[in-house]
Amino acid sequence: MSAILEIFGIEILECEYTDASEESLQYENVTFFIESLSVYNGKIIEVLHDWKIKVWDEQGSVIDIFYLIENGEFREKLYQKYPL
Repeated sequence: MSAILEIFGIEILECEYTDASEESLQYENVTFFIESLSVYNGKIIEVLHDWKIKVWDEQGSVIDIFYLIENGEFREKLYQKYPL
């Protein structure tokens, strides 16, 4: 079963499987719709409730942590959709 993560009407990623915990949602074997994040395709992505994103490798180690708003491509799409 596939699922899509969409934030503010912007599609972020598609995945094969999701899992929820009290602190976050986990997306497995993701495909990002944001080109600059495509380096993480196939990885496990955890999205915390404050929109912090953790990227996990196959061995269960965190390889990157960031807020989506820090990504320039996402920010550009967001501001195009909702101009200041």
